[in-house]
Amino acid sequence: MTRCFLPPPERCETLASVVARFGGALKIQSPATTMEYVLPAHATEEVRTFWQPEMKAEIAPQFIARLPGGRVFGTGSVLAPDGKSLARDVSLDFGKPFAEHWLLTDGKILPSQFVAGSTAVIATTLASGYGHWLLDELPRLLALPRDAAETLIAHASQPFSRLALEHRGWVGGTVLPAGRGTHFQCEELVVPSMVGTVVQPARQALDRIAEFASVFHANESAFGERIYLTRERARRRRVTNEPELWAELEKSGFVKVRLEELTWPEQINAFLHAKVVVAPHGAGLANLVFCQPGTRVVELFNRSYLHGCFWKLAALQQLDYRPIVPPADEPLGQAMNCNRLDVEADIRQVRAALSAG
Repeated sequence: MTRCFLPPPERCETLASVVARFGGALKIQSPATTMEYVLPAHATEEVRTFWQPEMKAEIAPQFIARLPGGRVFGTGSVLAPDGKSLARDVSLDFGKPFAEHWLLTDGKILPSQFVAGSTAVIATTLASGYGHWLLDELPRLLALPRDAAETLIAHASQPFSRLALEHRGWVGGTVLPAGRGTHFQCEELVVPSMVGTVVQPARQALDRIAEFASVFHANESAFGERIYLTRERARRRRVTNEPELWAELEKSGFVKVRLEELTWPEQINAFLHAKVVVAPHGAGLANLVFCQPGTRVVELFNRSYLHGCFWKLAALQQLDYRPIVPPADEPLGQAMNCNRLDVEADIRQVRAALSAG
C-alpha cells in the first residue's frame, strides 16, 4: 500500500508571527528575563574557562497562545495551519540555530488527524526520557491553566508522567500521546511557551516543579544522605572503572541507587534528603531540582562531552557542585555525537571532592 506524504514546512518563525497571520491570540504571562549561572567554585580553571560563555541565558517572555487550525507533528513540533511554517521557539531541536530544524527536511509527514475542540500541546522533543520530561515538558503543564483545553498532547506512557498528569487533574481528560510520526490538526491549538529547558534552566520553572512535587515529600529517604547514581545498566555513559569507584564510595557510607527502578516519589525523596550526590553525567541528575541548598554534587565527565546543564541547575539551586574531569592533553568538548561515550572516574579527584570543605 503506497503512503501519501505531505511536504515538510518551508521555514522557521516565531509562534507569535504564526498566530498573528492566522487570526490567533497570544497572551504574555511574564516578561523576558536573564538567567545568570555562577561558575562552580570547585571546578578547575580549565573547566571554568570552557563554561564561561554559558554563564548567561536570555529566557523569552512566557505566554499562552491560541492558534485556530494549528498542527502538532511528532513529539511536539508546532506547525502553522497550512503546514508551511514551523513555530521554532516552541519546537525544540537541540544544538541547531533558530533557522534550522530536522523537520524542514523530513520527507515522511503523514496526513493529519483532525481533533475537535480545544487542544493544548505540552509535548517536547526527547521528553519520552525522564530528564527532558522533568525540565522541559512538566513546566509547560504547570504553566497551563486547568481549564485551558479539553484535550492534551503529551508524553504519557511513563509512570512518572502519568502520575504528574493525575496529580495535575487530567485524570478524566483526553490525552493524545506524542509520537515520532503523529500529526494532529486541531480546531483550536493552545500552546504554552517553553519555561526554560534542560540546557537553559529557568528559576520560574524550577520553583514550579519543586512546589508541584512537594505533595510527594516524605520525612526520610530509604537511601540515606550519601547516594551514588549508577549507570551500570545503561547503554551509554557508563563508568568504565565503576568497581574501583564503588569500593571508594561504599567505604565512605554511600548507597548505590538505580533510579530506573524507583517510583517518581522515591526519586524525589532520594534527592530531597541527600547531602552528597555522586553520579556520571546523565538524565537522573535532573532530580537536583529537589535537592536542598548546600547539597554537595560530584558529577563525572569524560573530556569529549562536558555538558554544563546540571552545573546551571545546581547554580540556581545553590548546591555545592564539583565537576570531575580527567586531566589529559585532549581539549574539552561538547559535541553531541560524543554524548554516548563512557566515563572513567578520576578516583583521586573524587576522593578530594568528598573530603574537602
